[in-house]
Amino acid sequence: MWKLLVALFCLAPLAASAAPLSGRDKAALAGEWRAGDCADKGAASFTLEFAVTGGQIFLNVPGAARLMLTVPATDGDRDALTLSFQDRTSWSFRRGAGGVLVSENPPASLAGLAGTSFRRCRPAADRSALKIAQDAIRFFSVTMPPDHPTFIDASEKDGCRARGYRYISIDLVGPEEFALTRGTLLPAAGDKPPRVADTSTWSIDAAEELPNVVRLTVTPLKGPQRTRGTPEKISLVAGEDAALLTIPEWDAVYRRCAVRDLVGN
Repeated sequence: MWKLLVALFCLAPLAASAAPLSGRDKAALAGEWRAGDCADKGAASFTLEFAVTGGQIFLNVPGAARLMLTVPATDGDRDALTLSFQDRTSWSFRRGAGGVLVSENPPASLAGLAGTSFRRCRPAADRSALKIAQDAIRFFSVTMPPDHPTFIDASEKDGCRARGYRYISIDLVGPEEFALTRGTLLPAAGDKPPRVADTSTWSIDAAEELPNVVRLTVTPLKGPQRTRGTPEKISLVAGEDAALLTIPEWDAVYRRCAVRDLVGN
């Protein structure tokens, strides 16, 4: 009997201890998680991405600034999950019925979310049609840290120091969707902040990297319901000056500006 008790004692910590999640388990976590009802767009939410970044969380909490944090370690078992952040803080969850994650030990800055239940409302989008390497994603995509790019109209005489400009932003990371957005940043006037106008969004349905060009299949998303229009193919051509990007089909040339260099944003 004594030997049996010793054996059970030795096994118990192994059964209870969490382990780093596999790629398959991380894929099951990727996507948007929302507090309460998925239809409540004003609720606290977070989005997890692993396929490109290795681990990032995008936090959107009402009354607080949006945050993007690196998640270098993700540990869990069938009962619990812990996300560890680059700043050495962590966020622990208990797994509830129906795949719900119950926040148990959030970082101090998110203490108000303790006890909140989150459900996955949107899974990660399918990346299989994006045939593009990591370095190209880093060059083009708006959500790669630390200084993600925006492409502004190359005719702006002040370049990245312009206070108002036409721009495009390209998201090849997701994870919820892959999209290209075109719009205009209007400069601040008086005590009013800059604002974005005339925005149009295209879904990126496919991407193919070829020598000196990335070819995208894009579909316009129209109106509040984001109704899909007619797909088209466009080419992203980086010039000899690596800061310049040409889209021949749109007769447009843009300058690549890191967020830290932009004055108008």
